[in-house]
Amino acid sequence: MFRKLLAILILGWMLLAAEAAAAQVIDRIIALVNDEVIFLSELDEAGRLLFEQIRRSTLPEETEEKIKKARREVLNQLIEDKLLEQEIRNRRIEVSDRDVDQVIDEVMKKNHFTENDLKKALAKEGLTYSAYRQRVKLDLGKMRLVNREIKSKVVVKEEDLRKYYRQHLREFTEPLEVKLQQIFLPHVPGMSSKESDALKRLAQAIGERAGRGEDFGELVQRYSKGPETAEGGVLGYFKKGELMPELEEATFHLKRGEISEIVQTPQGFHILRVLDRKGGEPKPFAEVQHRIREQITQTEGMKQFEEWLKTLKSKAYIEIRLS
Repeated sequence: MFRKLLAILILGWMLLAAEAAAAQVIDRIIALVNDEVIFLSELDEAGRLLFEQIRRSTLPEETEEKIKKARREVLNQLIEDKLLEQEIRNRRIEVSDRDVDQVIDEVMKKNHFTENDLKKALAKEGLTYSAYRQRVKLDLGKMRLVNREIKSKVVVKEEDLRKYYRQHLREFTEPLEVKLQQIFLPHVPGMSSKESDALKRLAQAIGERAGRGEDFGELVQRYSKGPETAEGGVLGYFKKGELMPELEEATFHLKRGEISEIVQTPQGFHILRVLDRKGGEPKPFAEVQHRIREQITQTEGMKQFEEWLKTLKSKAYIEIRLS
């Protein structure tokens, strides 16, 4: 009985040892970054969703090569993260739990989530709440590191702002919109050419009266047969491409308060008045200079960050063991 029990214990120990050995084979060091290591399990976890997406969307004969390339890219990101974590510690950049709480609260408010909703959403992505908090903490630290080392040192002169403004005027120009009011005399099905001519003469007479300064709203109420007559003939705002070509051509060049010529379409005769115009002109420099400064600072900051990170990597001891 004792021998049987001993045999069972030895067999159990051998199985545990085999499992441990297998685990060591599966989870191994794949990179050294200064005095810290990156494990294979970290790579698998960081790239899990990306690898699954590649497997679902790639032809079988291409999958292995694409997965291999993606693993290299994910590992490179892990190495950069590790370097940044080390710099955050070296430069004593602090991120408190309160800072993390504020970011997570903002995320929940923006998505109308409770904490439980957030945890469920994270679980679907294979993330625990504590792992998510760690990621937020790291991202905050990286942001503060970049602000301290890069953005605070980016100098943007006013001449740079004005140059950017001149070169990107379209970026600061809202599409032109016109607000129209209409007198509409429709063609009636079966109308004879004589009746059509009479309708045209009526439209011309109304147009002349409007041009002489008669109240356009009163002319709408008296003559217009459009569905918008109850609203004083007001059609609302239109951008280019939203009106019939004939109506657009007759109105978009008009100033506020001006009245169009008589416009004939298959539907009938239109007399249009421009109630308002907005957009179509660049916003003043003074109104957008802060936005331009942010844009230039971000672009230049990103360039400098890439150079700074390249220098950081060149000075670090990095050994890659991923086959």
